[in-house]
Amino acid sequence: MTLEKRNMKVCLLGASFDTGNMGVSALAESSIKIILNQWPDAEVTLLGTGSARSSRTLRISGREVRLNLLDLRFGKNIFKSSHFCVLLMSALLLKLIPLGRFGKMLSAINPHVKALLEADKVFDITGGDSFSDIYGMRRFLIYGFLQKRLVTLFGKELILLPQTYGPFKRPIVRRMARGVLKRSSVAYARDRDSEETLEELLAGYKVNGKIRFSPDVAFVLDPREPGNIDIGSLAEVREKDSVVVGLNVSGLLFNGGYTHGNMFGLKTDYRELVFSIIDLLMKDRKVLIILVPHVFAPDGSVESDPQACLKIYEEMKDKYPGRIFPARGQYNHNEIKYIIGLCDFFIGSRMHACIAALSQCIPAVGLAYSKKFKGVFESIGIEDYVADAYGCKSDEVLSTIGKAFDKRNQIKSHLKKVIPQMQQEILNMFAEGNTPRVHNKVVQSV
Repeated sequence: MTLEKRNMKVCLLGASFDTGNMGVSALAESSIKIILNQWPDAEVTLLGTGSARSSRTLRISGREVRLNLLDLRFGKNIFKSSHFCVLLMSALLLKLIPLGRFGKMLSAINPHVKALLEADKVFDITGGDSFSDIYGMRRFLIYGFLQKRLVTLFGKELILLPQTYGPFKRPIVRRMARGVLKRSSVAYARDRDSEETLEELLAGYKVNGKIRFSPDVAFVLDPREPGNIDIGSLAEVREKDSVVVGLNVSGLLFNGGYTHGNMFGLKTDYRELVFSIIDLLMKDRKVLIILVPHVFAPDGSVESDPQACLKIYEEMKDKYPGRIFPARGQYNHNEIKYIIGLCDFFIGSRMHACIAALSQCIPAVGLAYSKKFKGVFESIGIEDYVADAYGCKSDEVLSTIGKAFDKRNQIKSHLKKVIPQMQQEILNMFAEGNTPRVHNKVVQSV
C-alpha cells in the first residue's frame, strides 16, 4: 500500500490584494509567482487578509491559481476563531498537550489552526517595508512581531521574503525584531542597508546562511492591459518623437503624511516640488506627462493618489494645455503596470511604481522619502538616480531628475542588460543550487 503524496501547503503573511496599495498587491502576486515557480502544485493560503474565510482566483504565468484567504483579527471580539488571542491560546495549548488527536480536534473547529498546523512553510513579506517602526508602533507590533511570533509558536518554518529591515528607532522594537529574526530560518534583504541592519541585529549569533540578498520580488510582476484605459487624448496627441513621462504622485506625501505635518521630515515642500518638476519637464516641447496613481485609497483618505493627481492636474492643465493627462479610473496592480509601461521616462514617489517602470526597462527616478528607494535602485546599479526628498533640497532633486532625463537612453540600455538576469534570479530564489549572496559566518558583536 502506498500513501498518496499530498501537495505542499504554504501560508503567506504580510501581503494582500485588498489594501488599495498596488505595491502591496504587486508583492502578493509576485511572492505567489515565485513560490509556484519552485513548487508548482503548492496550495497557497493568504493569512491575515480578507474579511472572512474565502478564496480568490489569480491568473499567474498563464495559469489559473486558486488561493485560500483567511483573515486574522486583532479587534475587541477576542472570541472569534480568527482572533490572534484565540490562535495564540491554541498554539500554547498544543505545546502543553502535544497529542496528534488534540491538534486534529482544534483543526476541526478552527480553520485558522488547521491552516497553520498543515503548513509546510510560512512566508512573510511584511508589506515590503513595515518591518520597522517608521509607520508607528502599532503597525510594527501587529505585522512586524505578533503575526510572525504566532507562526513560530506553531512550530512552523518562517521564511522572510525580500524586504526592507528598519529603521528601528525604539530599543524595544529592536529587541522584538531580533527575537523574530533568531527564530526565522531565512531572512532575505532586498537592499544592502537592510543586510547590514540584519547583521547588526544578529551580532554574536551564528548566522550560517540565514541572511541572504535578493532584489524586490515585484520585478517579476506581469503587466496586463486593462479592458478600458482613460488617459484622455494622449494617444491622439502623441507623436513619434514625443517623450511620455509618467509622474507618480503620492497622496500620502501630498497631504503631509498621516499627521498632515511633514511626517517624513522632507527638506522641501512636496506639493511645490511636484509643480517644479512639471515646470522643469515642460521646458522640452516634446514632453507629455501622465499623472499616475499607485495607491487607490477611498476618497478623502490621506493615502489617495488619484485625488492628489487630479488636484495637480486642475492646477496645471491651463498652464500646459493638451500636455498633461491624469490616468483616471480604477486599475489593479497588473493594469497600472501596463499603463506605466506606456511611458518613456518615469518619476515615482511610490517605490513600487518605480519598480513597475524599471522592470519594464523604463528609465526612472525615485523621489525618496525613506532609505528603501536607494537600496532597490542600488540593486540594479542606478542608485545615482534616487532623489532624496528627505535629505536634499528642491534644487538638488530637480538636478537629479534633469540628469536622469538627459541620460535616459543610456539608462534604458543598462536596464535591458541587467533586468532579465535579475528577474530570472528572483524566480529561482528557492531553487536547489541557486547561490544567492549569503553570509556564512558568525557576526561578531562590537
